[in-house]
Amino acid sequence: MHCPAEIAEVILPILQNGLLRVRALAWQGQAELCVVESDHIHNLPDLLADYTPEKLHYYWNVERPEYIRQVGVDQALGWEELWQQLGDRIDQEHTVASHP
Repeated sequence: MHCPAEIAEVILPILQNGLLRVRALAWQGQAELCVVESDHIHNLPDLLADYTPEKLHYYWNVERPEYIRQVGVDQALGWEELWQQLGDRIDQEHTVASHP
């Protein structure tokens, strides 16, 4: 199934931001943080290519909180706006699915 456009519109900037963060951390010689950043986003291309609500919820409920736990709330601040947008769209998707 193709990823719904309203979800993909947020996932793509999350991927881009994550890749830019990995690149910046690599230039700074912070390989350990490169691993954390890449673990955070590595399943998102599959989510776009073969979308299921379960994959989206896994990112939201498992990978995102684990990333926050690993880097700390202060380091995760740059993600707030994108995560808020994604959270809003997840809520909308859930509302639509529960009210046919």
